[in-house]
Amino acid sequence: MTADYTEAPVCHINDMADGEMKEVHVGDTDVLLVRADGQFYALHPQCTHYHAPLEKGLLNGYRLVCPWHNACFDIRNGQRLEAPALSGLPTHEVRIENDQVFVRLTSAQETQDNPMSSPDEDSRETYIIIGSGGAGAFAAEAMREGGFTGKILMLTSSSQVPYDRPNCSKDYLQDEAPDEWMPLRPEEFYTNYGIEVRTGQQVTELDPAKKRIELASGETITYDKVLLCSGGKPNTLPGMASELEGVYPLRSLHDSKTLRELGKQGKRVVIIGSSFIGLEGGMSLRKLGTDVAVVGMEAVPFGKILGEKIGRVVQKWHEAEGIQFHLGRKVDHLEGDGAVSAVVLDNGERLPADFVLLGLGVKPRTDFLKAVPLEKDGGVKTDKYLCVTDDFYAAGDIVHYPVVDGYQRIEHWKVAGQQGYVAGMNMAASEGMPYQEVPFFWTNQQGNRINYIGHATQIDEIIYDGDPESDDSFLAFYVQENQIKAVAGMKRDQDIIAIRELMQANRMPSVETVRQGVEWVNALKKG
Repeated sequence: MTADYTEAPVCHINDMADGEMKEVHVGDTDVLLVRADGQFYALHPQCTHYHAPLEKGLLNGYRLVCPWHNACFDIRNGQRLEAPALSGLPTHEVRIENDQVFVRLTSAQETQDNPMSSPDEDSRETYIIIGSGGAGAFAAEAMREGGFTGKILMLTSSSQVPYDRPNCSKDYLQDEAPDEWMPLRPEEFYTNYGIEVRTGQQVTELDPAKKRIELASGETITYDKVLLCSGGKPNTLPGMASELEGVYPLRSLHDSKTLRELGKQGKRVVIIGSSFIGLEGGMSLRKLGTDVAVVGMEAVPFGKILGEKIGRVVQKWHEAEGIQFHLGRKVDHLEGDGAVSAVVLDNGERLPADFVLLGLGVKPRTDFLKAVPLEKDGGVKTDKYLCVTDDFYAAGDIVHYPVVDGYQRIEHWKVAGQQGYVAGMNMAASEGMPYQEVPFFWTNQQGNRINYIGHATQIDEIIYDGDPESDDSFLAFYVQENQIKAVAGMKRDQDIIAIRELMQANRMPSVETVRQGVEWVNALKKG
């Protein structure tokens, strides 16, 4: 920036139509100029999450949606509306003179926080958050945003303040992201807003009826309201040489650090499980020079979620980088004398291994919860406000929340963050905000980002716009019970946003309309 309060004309008033966005320059500063309902707005041009160019996103009314990971902002004030961004966008002043649009720079910052209340030292109310993942981080800030001024205590078994867990399988594991990138907020942020983060705390019992929490240290804590967002516990290979060293999950920052150091040593790894985390981990370890073999029970990776055609394409991306696949196979046993040395498959094939990465998914971490019925998978059921019982809320990977046709549980970062935000706001403001978001997740497979919206429990049919096997961009519509339940896309960011907005508004076209083409998407993108 050349100087604060620089002002310059950036366009003629007739150069932009309603719903249009473009980057302009004020001195040496890039600014996103947006026109909506005849008004002009000027904002920071990059998403506060991973710095995606917002010009390539989509505007729906006053909602500006990021093209990469679907964070959402209000163009009128820059406030963050949806995860995964924590911070909002700084805004600049706009004025019209002689049909010219002028922008005056009013901030040198790249982020701004949503307005939050300051803690009141005289307040005796205590809200406790169990868990420091995405749900816990967003919840703590939502409590302050919702006006709560009492004590906020976050209990986590982790040794770190909340950090960017999705990066643990991607850039951080590849040694492309330094340690200082990983925390979601600096420690002083939590101090300034009176959010006490107690690391290394193992909760052994939560009794909502008595409003009491027991810690492994023997300490007992009481509370006024509690949010349980304890996340998932990685699945293991039951009864299979669990005493052997060199068998690792990939769930935490500590796990990622350990695997990164092993990956740099040019060792051999066998990844058990052809899941998103397993293949992202394999991609990253391969980039470090590790020999990677993947074992999966499915005949094609992601076949049940993305369909076999996309699964075969993803597999080819990894094979082109030297990753070997052993699919349609189960693990019979692990070999090793103290430390793992090989993985033996059910067909007798022996895969040498200096270490093993388990990518077998997670199960809800709720074993310490008392006097509350659990679902079959260990999760907890909430109402639409994410309330389980009086003054007891839940968010993130453990939650079965109501949808039109029943309940669903989703293990995605954006979902966890937004659920944490909604639960935190409801705890602070007496249940005024239902959770009704369409799920969204993304995965990076060998540099190819696939975005996925909605949720399909089975795939009856897939309708493609573009061919994943021959085109570098495509959409895949997943049909279940004659409805479009989910959509995956690559290099179709605006389309994915538009479709998610339609799903959110319960305006998704019929299956027959989708079969006839996607002109309806283009119409929505044009406003």
